[in-house]
Amino acid sequence: MVLEVLKSIFGRRIRLPRDVVTRVPRAARKAAEPQVAAIAAAIDVIAALPGLADVATTKKLPKGFFAAVQALMAAYDAYVATVVKLVPGLAGAARPGTPEGYHACHEQPAAVTGVEGLAIYRASRPWQDFGQVAQELARLGEQQFKDIQGLHTGKDPDKISMTGAAVQQGRIEFARRGELCPLLDPETHRCRAWEQRPFGCRMHFILGDASAADPRDPRWPKQVKAFNVRMPLRQMVALMQIEKRMLLTPAPFLNANLLQWVQLTEGQQLAEVGEAPLRFSPDGQAPVRANRNRPGAKKFAKEKERRRK
Repeated sequence: MVLEVLKSIFGRRIRLPRDVVTRVPRAARKAAEPQVAAIAAAIDVIAALPGLADVATTKKLPKGFFAAVQALMAAYDAYVATVVKLVPGLAGAARPGTPEGYHACHEQPAAVTGVEGLAIYRASRPWQDFGQVAQELARLGEQQFKDIQGLHTGKDPDKISMTGAAVQQGRIEFARRGELCPLLDPETHRCRAWEQRPFGCRMHFILGDASAADPRDPRWPKQVKAFNVRMPLRQMVALMQIEKRMLLTPAPFLNANLLQWVQLTEGQQLAEVGEAPLRFSPDGQAPVRANRNRPGAKKFAKEKERRRK
């Protein structure tokens, strides 16, 4: 697993803008040491949770899992913010999931770890249109697999190395289709899962003309100037070790990853141990919360009745 991580980062391959390894200046690394320590502490909390290896059978995560994941994401955001202050040009750069940088949201599929995918699924499952989102994820995942499998030259079509040329070139071919990320609101051009968005989106800064980040643009990917504030390698490896302990073998890309949790939970909410699961209607729709501030709500009716009397 560690060797695959090193090969995927430092090995020779076709690079998408988010694959480019940009070096964080020494001064910024020094200033961000407290944030790196916070990232490591959050990962340690997740690793210490009991029952991580039972998730596949119980279909429940350890109590406190999602709070620890949120702490990890907050620590990583703080790390990125510290680096941004000390690297010229990053403060005003466009970012994926925003109206200024949504062009990069056409660069599919986004890479995710299992921990990220679990948090995204928990946040997005209650969406009223999650069924349509899941269908789009399935369509994109199937197309991506076809693009990669069509480039595979091995004897066994099911044995494809994640660091092989077929996956690398297949990602390029799939990205050039210009498919929009299903988590992006097509009208506002804002990420609907902003608080839980993947690390690959949190780290990515588009320098220069953001429209060049659209894979359909002739300047993509060679002329796209980007800066990626990656999670430090030691902490990323520690995070992947947690996934190994969970025995879930998560898919490395967002489309397949989220569908994996849909299958694991049989379309239900992913709850923690001791937590009451969110109940869905027979058609898979999340319950609509009552709007207690509407004019016809009971609390207003009581006040009206009192005034009438």
